Amino acid sequence: MATLSGLAGQHTALVWLGVALGLGYGGAIVSPALAESQPSVEFPSGADLSSPSDEASELVILTLTDLLNLTLEGNRELRNQALGRIVQRQQLAAAEQTFNPRLTPTLRVDATRSRSSNGGDAESTPGSVLLGGSDTDLDQQIRLDTILTTRLGTSFELGLTPFEDGQAVQFRVSQPLLRGFGTAVNEAPINQARLGETRNQLALRSTVIDTLTTAILSYNDLINAQAQVDIQTQALERRQQQLDILQALVEAGRRAPIDLFDPERSLADAQRSLVDAQNQLDQANNTLLNLIGTDRNLRFVASVETIAELFTAAAAQLATYQTEALVALALAQRTDYQQAQLQRQQQELDLLVAQDNLRWQLDAVADGTLGDDSRSAVMGLVATRTFGDPQPETNRLTSDITLQQQDNTLAQLQDQIRNDVVAGLNEAQASLSQVVAAERATLNARRQLEAAQEQFRLGRGNITLFQLINQEEALVTAETNELEARIAFLNSVAQLEQTVGITFDRWATELEIAPELQG
Repeated sequence: MATLSGLAGQHTALVWLGVALGLGYGGAIVSPALAESQPSVEFPSGADLSSPSDEASELVILTLTDLLNLTLEGNRELRNQALGRIVQRQQLAAAEQTFNPRLTPTLRVDATRSRSSNGGDAESTPGSVLLGGSDTDLDQQIRLDTILTTRLGTSFELGLTPFEDGQAVQFRVSQPLLRGFGTAVNEAPINQARLGETRNQLALRSTVIDTLTTAILSYNDLINAQAQVDIQTQALERRQQQLDILQALVEAGRRAPIDLFDPERSLADAQRSLVDAQNQLDQANNTLLNLIGTDRNLRFVASVETIAELFTAAAAQLATYQTEALVALALAQRTDYQQAQLQRQQQELDLLVAQDNLRWQLDAVADGTLGDDSRSAVMGLVATRTFGDPQPETNRLTSDITLQQQDNTLAQLQDQIRNDVVAGLNEAQASLSQVVAAERATLNARRQLEAAQEQFRLGRGNITLFQLINQEEALVTAETNELEARIAFLNSVAQLEQTVGITFDRWATELEIAPELQG
């Protein structure tokens, strides 16, 4: 039987996620009966799960940690979002260079053709494309221009023609005195870009949390489907044994042939239930294949005993949860709440810029030329304002109202988070109580069936064949209900962790997710 332990250490870096993942796989336990009934196949170390295979299904022992690692590595949605982060980081880098100087070299070549008129005067045609002939002159000019803007809004513009006589330097200095003055206004675009980058990180984190939660729920579905197959298989074996015994009694003349009708019907029902359970197992396996992004013909095997391990861990974790502590943790960890807070900060910056645009444009300007032959400078004040344009006031009012709306959104989100956490915690606790009750029901149904079988065998207690079949069906129902209760509890704990926003931190250490993904 194949295991995933051969993949450990093979993927030390996931380029598409921008994180380092050490895939340390733990051993999984598989049902001995299932292991003996399946062929043993060798799963090659470091094999690529995304490559197709035309061979028979390969059995792969899968732990939950294995699945989470494979999901982080192969999930297409995560890949696409991680690729988008490359562009987002470049956009932030571009915004961070707003106050870096800009250098613009200019090379200009002019061609001038001169010809003599009848009066002997010369005519010149600047820009002529005729470059040949003795009456064509070429004029080359190289100019270097640079612009520098400071965080106060000061703009420096310099122009230099290094190969001309005198090497004159033209300059222009402009300092806003009203609109556009101050670091708060001028750094607003950079701060918005930084907030946007943080929101992009949170968006990726949110996607990882959702994907991990989906993987956990899908793994629980796999366990559920496998256990259902096991339950229905055992039920089919018991009913087949009952039918075999009854057929022997009929052949011995101790039972009428009509007594075979109910056991045969019950056996047919068990066969149909087993086929349904196997179909559910196929669907659960297919869901995992889609989740990790592979079309290989793999058959994942999760041990039924894994339910007890996951159940014990989840129950112990649930016992430590307190309502107020979980609400406070959710307000600190929930990515949607953090996104809303960042959105409010961005809207504050929008309002700051909108208010600044209502002010007069008053600039102190200095123009001048510096060179070997001449030096000149002109200084002055330039005031401008557009009257009759309603757009600046509209922008300010829009920003102000949007900020107030965001405050309402934050307050509503706080209430929603509290309600969701309380409801999720209550659901998990109720699910745990249902598991305890389902365990008692299963134990009682098993004892009743065993007692009925013994009485029927000894011919005591007036136990009919119909009653015995009902007791058998009751046990199957009880076992199914207990299994579903356990799976529902595991799912409720996983969803509670997602609601609080701690799924990422819950698995980050075990999956060795690099700090870059932790925000």
